[in-house]
Parts: sequence; structure tokens; C-alpha cells
Amino acid sequence: MDGAGCRLKSRATLPRTHYNTKFNKTYPSHAMPNSHDIADCITENLNQYFRDLNGEPPSNVYDMVLFQVEKPLLKRVMDECSGNQCRAAEVLGMNRNTLRKKLVQHGLLTS
Repeated sequence: MDGAGCRLKSRATLPRTHYNTKFNKTYPSHAMPNSHDIADCITENLNQYFRDLNGEPPSNVYDMVLFQVEKPLLKRVMDECSGNQCRAAEVLGMNRNTLRKKLVQHGLLTS
């Protein structure tokens, strides 16, 4: 799942606002990624993955996809938050300890 040919648009085409229930904020549409672009990219890569199997049974597809999506997400948010794990955890909507665990799993932080 290398994402070759997949591009995320710079401006979103989601509804005018997106509601985040955890922090009770409303975000302008230009601040949100286009979920259809992300979904299309994942679908395109999954289609290629299944073609490449040539009849072999797939396994652990869910974990594989999450791992591929999660690492760049974590890296980008950590960069945006200048390495501040508390802020990054807030941005991601997760507990700081959960974030630390995921950063270690992805090799983005040494334990």
C-alpha cells in the first residue's frame, strides 16, 4: 500500500462544517481532509493488494490497513504539535498514554 497516484486535495469538499463532539468545536470545511479522497486512496490500494495476492488467501487486512494509515497520521500530528504529546493526544482525541504506546509501536518514539 504505497499510495502511488493517490493525492489528497488541498481543500476539502465536505459539508460546510464538521462537528467534533469531544471538543464541541466546529471546523470550517477547508480545514478538514476530504474523506472521499482518503477512502478512494485506501480502496485503490486495497484493490491492488487483492490483485497481487493471485488467489492466495488474505490475512490481517484490518491491522495492515490501520498500521499503514496510523503511522503517517501520528507523525503529521506530532510534527504539527512540535512533539508535544499532550497536545497531539488532544488533537487526535485519545489518551496520552495510548498515543505514547502507538508512537512506540510505529517506531516514532523510543520507549
